[in-house]
Amino acid sequence: MSKTVNKPTAAAQASTFYPQSTEQDNRLWGNIFMASLALILILMTVMSFSYGLSGDEVDMNEYGKAILKYFTTFGSDQTVLNMPKDYNRDGVMQYYGGFFDLICAIVNKFSPLGEYATRHMLNAWAGFLAILFAAKIAARSFSKQAGVFCAWLMFAAPFFLGHAMNNPKDVPFATAYIAAIYFIIKLFEGFPKPSIKAYVLAILSIGITIDVRVGGILLIPYLFVFSGIIYVVKQWFQDQKVDLKAFIKPIAIVAVLGYLAGSLFWPYGQKNPISNPLTALHEMSNFKVSIAQLFEGEKVASSELPGNFLIKSFIITNSYVLLTGLVLMGVFLFSIRKHRAAANIYFVIFTGIFPVFYIIYSKANVYHGWRHVMFAFPSLAIAATGGWYCLNSYLAKKNFKYGMAIAALLLLEPLAFIVTSFPNTICYFNTFAGGVKGAYTNYEVDYYYNSVKQDVDYFKKNELPKLKPGDTVTIASNCAHLLLKYFEGVGNVRILYVRYPERNQKPWDYSIYHIALIPGEEVKARTWLPKSTLFTASVSDCPLSALAKRPSYDDAKGFEALNRNSVDTALIYFNNYMKADPNNVEMLNLMANIYHQLHRDDLANQYMGQMKKLLQVSEE
Repeated sequence: MSKTVNKPTAAAQASTFYPQSTEQDNRLWGNIFMASLALILILMTVMSFSYGLSGDEVDMNEYGKAILKYFTTFGSDQTVLNMPKDYNRDGVMQYYGGFFDLICAIVNKFSPLGEYATRHMLNAWAGFLAILFAAKIAARSFSKQAGVFCAWLMFAAPFFLGHAMNNPKDVPFATAYIAAIYFIIKLFEGFPKPSIKAYVLAILSIGITIDVRVGGILLIPYLFVFSGIIYVVKQWFQDQKVDLKAFIKPIAIVAVLGYLAGSLFWPYGQKNPISNPLTALHEMSNFKVSIAQLFEGEKVASSELPGNFLIKSFIITNSYVLLTGLVLMGVFLFSIRKHRAAANIYFVIFTGIFPVFYIIYSKANVYHGWRHVMFAFPSLAIAATGGWYCLNSYLAKKNFKYGMAIAALLLLEPLAFIVTSFPNTICYFNTFAGGVKGAYTNYEVDYYYNSVKQDVDYFKKNELPKLKPGDTVTIASNCAHLLLKYFEGVGNVRILYVRYPERNQKPWDYSIYHIALIPGEEVKARTWLPKSTLFTASVSDCPLSALAKRPSYDDAKGFEALNRNSVDTALIYFNNYMKADPNNVEMLNLMANIYHQLHRDDLANQYMGQMKKLLQVSEE
């Protein structure tokens, strides 16, 4: 008599490879999950107070105040629709939703902290919420253990963590984006009859995402994409019937109301909730301002960056544990088709990959590494977590139960960098770029000017107390717009914007210069750091910005004489100055040119030779 062999169901086959956690494990990892999130929240809150002002913060802070004034005057104050040029240099401010900046403006009305300390704390909380929702999706899709790993994977991502402290544009957008994905997943899990709560949360999360950045409109077509993924996974791989007609009404409701909700707190959107968001999307998708970017050792206009810019930037600024997880997810991608949460997993992967490749395909104007696609990072972190989860499940089947432990150990490398580079964690580069030292002068490092706060703090602690009553000092800088905020209310300090090549022509007492706007050859040779440098903010012995005391005032006196055509007097002053600042490339070049015009080629060649010798370091 032959025996009847029952073929295991799809669910049974899936559980063989991806075993369900026991109730005891779920309880244990559930407690670890909550403890991890609490610790991460505390750490991020405390860390936020050490970070500096970013390049966008001042503008967005003023925008938030203008939005608040618009609403508190019931729309009569229209400043928000025509922001002053000082804060709206590119003419696109009104196209930003500004939801996060509105929250900051409201909280700052009551916060006992400083204006920007409050913003940094709220920014860190926004970053934490991105971690929270990503971890919840990972826990929901894989296991509580995977949720714990996802939370620490994102915290241990130096690029993301650094931005989480002071990036008011990209991090809140990433948070709203992943929160919307989470609530969309919960909405679809309730089909064909989702609860009212599921509808409301999905609609509001989509609306808030649009109200942070208009690119959140992407979430609306995602509703249709997700329904297609569910159909393919359930019908083709899991032998389950799917009635697509049942999806039409819920998707239509969420799509329409989510789109309209995007203008709830957005003054420009409110002017015409139907067409203005689309106008803003068009304008922001065709951003015309081109910014010079350092990429692969060359300065390139952002509008002309090569197609591999985003992908390479992502690869060289992320940890090996995250990159390996993404590769592993690619390896196991097909094997999860029968997993209980396969549709959710494939959808999350889509939300991480599609926007990146679409931006590359559309040749959108992006810069500053991959910060403009940071909204996709939580989804990619979930995918990387899934890769390690799949490997762990596969190894467990082979009686090796330490796959996730290996992944956890790999987190130590980026965590060590975070500790040693704090608060300049954004400067992380892996060995694909040669670490920070290999990336320095080849890629943008500290492009958000975070390190400048360290120079300011040093000055306030060590130099400011030396001033006598009634004394006033001038600080020259190539990032004066930030220093004006740092020294707000400090009456005996005057801030002067001075381009780096022109610093010897202006009267000042101290200088704070950042490498972003200093010629690359001088950054490489480090000639931009005079002997009178008082403090240097560095990562891995690579200077990012520096505070210096003026070596001598003879250079400024020399330029005054030169302007009076007193060349001989000017040269006396310049020669005296060079004794105090012998590595000043601009002064050496100037003196070489003056002596050449005077037909003193012997001295011209001497000074030109000194300059070339100094810069030779960067040519080797």
